[in-house]
Amino acid sequence: MIRRVAIAAVCAMMWPAPPATAQTAPEWRAPADDLLAQGRWVQAADAYRAGLGSHPNDLEARYGLVVALAQSGEPDAAVEALVAAIGSGFVDFHRLLRDSRLAPIRDRPQYRAILAGWRELLDARAERNEAALRRLFGAGHVVERDARLRLIYSSAWRTESLALARREIDAVAGWAFGTLFDEPDPGDPHPDPWVSVILPTPERFTQMMMALGAGANVGGIYDQDRLQLIGRDIGPSLRHEFLHVLHWRLLARTGQRHPDWIMEGLGALVEDLDPDPDAPGGVRPAPSWRTNIAKQLMKVGALPRLDELAAMDRETFRTRRPNANYAVARAVMLFLDQRGELAPFFRRCVESYDADPSGLAALRDATGLGGPALDEAFRAWLADLPEAPEELAPGMASLGVTVGAGRGDGPVIEEIPPGSPARGAGLRLGDVILAVDGRSTRTILDLVRVLSQRSPGQAVTVTARRGRRVLDARVTLVEFDGG
Repeated sequence: MIRRVAIAAVCAMMWPAPPATAQTAPEWRAPADDLLAQGRWVQAADAYRAGLGSHPNDLEARYGLVVALAQSGEPDAAVEALVAAIGSGFVDFHRLLRDSRLAPIRDRPQYRAILAGWRELLDARAERNEAALRRLFGAGHVVERDARLRLIYSSAWRTESLALARREIDAVAGWAFGTLFDEPDPGDPHPDPWVSVILPTPERFTQMMMALGAGANVGGIYDQDRLQLIGRDIGPSLRHEFLHVLHWRLLARTGQRHPDWIMEGLGALVEDLDPDPDAPGGVRPAPSWRTNIAKQLMKVGALPRLDELAAMDRETFRTRRPNANYAVARAVMLFLDQRGELAPFFRRCVESYDADPSGLAALRDATGLGGPALDEAFRAWLADLPEAPEELAPGMASLGVTVGAGRGDGPVIEEIPPGSPARGAGLRLGDVILAVDGRSTRTILDLVRVLSQRSPGQAVTVTARRGRRVLDARVTLVEFDGG
C-alpha cells in the first residue's frame, strides 16, 4: 500500500521533460557545487534552493539539494526534494544506488518505494514525454516506440523512411552490443530510462539547433539530461548520436565520464559502416572522410601524439581544431577495430577508469604497445589505410544522374541526361536514392563509397523513394566523365 501511494504521488506531479532550449550556463551552480564538495551541507542546500528559484529545470542542482539535505540532518526534506527532482525530470536512478551520501534517507518508505517502482516511474515518464512530443510536433509527426531499445521515435519522415531509420539504429545496436556494451536484459528490474529520438523537418531541426546554441551546421545532438536525441538525417548523424545514447547508459550505471576522444571517437566510428555478414549487427566500420583528414594531418606533420590526444580536456577537444580532433579520435578507434582490439580496449577503459580516466593506459594494455612504439604502429597503419572516396572521379562507376544532398533520407536525383541508363530503368527527377544493392545511401558520401566499389558496365539495384512509394530499378552503371 505504501509503495502504491508513494508511486502514485510521484507520478501525479511528473511533467514532461522540457523541450530542447538553450543550455543554461552552469556558472551559477558552481559555488553550490563547491560547497557540496567541501561537505558544507547546510550552506550548499541554501545555495541550491536560491539557484533553483530561477533555474528550476537544472536537474544536477535538484540532485545536489537532495544530497545536501540528506547529509545536513533533514531526511524528510531530502526525500521531498527527491520527489520534486523526479517530477522535474530526474531519472538517473542508478545514481541513487551508487551514492553513499544518500544513506540517511535509504530507510525512508518513500525512498524505498521509488526504487521499488523504478520501472513504473520510468514508464510513466515515457508516457508523458510521448504525449508532449505529440502536442509539440502535431499530427505531421509519426510517434512510435521501440521497447527493446527503450526509444520513443518522433519523426517528420514518412513511415517508409522512419522504417529505414530504425533499421540503421538496429544495425548500430547489433554492432555495439557485440563489441562494446552488454545487451539490455528485458527482465532487468533496474532498466535504463527511455530516450526520445526526434527526427524533425530540416527547417525545424535548424530552429532547434539554433535554440540550443549548437549552430546550424551540427548534424545532431544527444542531450543526456533531457534524454533527447535530435537528428538532422537518418544516416551518419543518427548513428553517431545513437552510439552516444548507448554509451551514456553505461556511464549512468557506472558513474564514469569517459573523455571526449573516446566518446566522440566511438560515435564517429559508426558514421560510416560497410556491410559484413560476419560482423556484429552485419556491419563493420569503414575508412571515411574523417580518416582522410587524419592521413592529411600526418602528411603535414600536424598529427598529435596519442598521449596528447588522451590528455585533451573537453574544452580543448571541442574548440581547438575540433575537426582534426574528431578525425584522429575516429582513426584511433578504427585502428583498434581493424586490429581486433577495440573490445578489449573498451573493456579495459571501464575496468581501469579509477586508476586512469584518460584511457591511455587502456590503449597501451589493449595493444601491448607503449610510448613511441604505440605511435609508430598507429602511424604505420594510418599510412597504409586507403583513402575513402569523397567524390566521383573520372572513370569511376556512376548512376549517370546528377544528385543533390536531399533532406536527410538519401540523395535526390536532380538531373537525368538524355540516354542515361537510369532513365531507361525508370528513375525520375526527384526520386530519393535510398540504397544501392541493399546498401544504405543516406548521404552523397554513402553513395560515392558504394559506387567506388563497383565498375562501369555492372548492373545494380537502386532502391528509391518516390513520394510514398518505394521502388527498385535495375541500372547499368556508366563511366563518370567528370561532368
